[in-house]
Amino acid sequence: MRFLIASVKICVLVKPGRTDMAARSGEFDLIARHFAPIAQRDPAALSLKDDAAVFSPPTGCEVVVTTDALVADVHFRNIDDPGLIAQKVLRVNMSDLAAMGARPGGVVLTAGLNRDLSEDWIAQFAKKFGDDCAAFSVSLLGGDTVGTSGPTFFSLTAFGYVPAGKALRRDQARPGDLLAVTGTLGDSALGLSVLMGNHPNLDDTEQAFLKDRYWVPQPRMSVSNSCMDLDCRFSVMDLSDGLAGDCRKICDTSHVGMTIYQDKIPLSPAAQSVLEKDQSCWSQILGGGDDYELLIAGAADDIKALGNQVTVIGSVTDMVGQVDLVGMDGKMAELAPGGFDHFK
Repeated sequence: MRFLIASVKICVLVKPGRTDMAARSGEFDLIARHFAPIAQRDPAALSLKDDAAVFSPPTGCEVVVTTDALVADVHFRNIDDPGLIAQKVLRVNMSDLAAMGARPGGVVLTAGLNRDLSEDWIAQFAKKFGDDCAAFSVSLLGGDTVGTSGPTFFSLTAFGYVPAGKALRRDQARPGDLLAVTGTLGDSALGLSVLMGNHPNLDDTEQAFLKDRYWVPQPRMSVSNSCMDLDCRFSVMDLSDGLAGDCRKICDTSHVGMTIYQDKIPLSPAAQSVLEKDQSCWSQILGGGDDYELLIAGAADDIKALGNQVTVIGSVTDMVGQVDLVGMDGKMAELAPGGFDHFK
């Protein structure tokens, strides 16, 4: 089976009389300088010189496809370093592939670039995007680029490969399963809060750690690989919109409930420092989003086989759709959905 997908095209929308970067450079020169070099890694891209790319999945594998759109001042800050933005654009999709147990293959990038961006900004973005593609062994296969008078935005579609019938799914949780997460939760939301001028009492190291967690997601590919290697029943998803809201997605698809223990939720030292001064920040930790950690449900022995790659935070119940939070005081209450809403 072969697939054809759109290759890179640039459509620059320039007002009469404008002398911005895009008008000076020309679309084909811009491709040649900044995007075509990234595409040389995979012959499927045809050096971005054709209307589409052509590729075949490995024998015995299915193709996993995911896409995410990121808009300036909604999903990233317009003032952030372009290299950091490039990493986030790629990595949020790598996290989706990890949640499905897929090995990264190729990506298609659509970029809507504000007309006032300099070519240096685009060069920095493309350089870091290419570096990150290499780090994740993923190829740029094509895309589209347009100029816009509105906010800069990116939409990236990623293709991954998984052995046929073996993709990790959200609908595999069963009552009695343990519930576990990778990494630490809440750091990204707190990092954004730091960038907005909050939590000035944190030391420089703590502030830098939280900001980096907001800027640069860490897709948990190694844990995904471990789940695939164990070849057990796991229900997996990535936490992009906050634990409080995302956990319900497994509940809905698996027709189960959950009990989560607040004192079991893994926290970084920086997040613990925030909570020492303000316990109300638990709402950000539980619902702030942008964690890009994995939430995993599975049989007790299988979760334990993942070792210290995960932290057990609760269990799966037969109370369909109900998520209970056992607080620090031992009292139980239903966890409010919360979470980041893309339409608010």
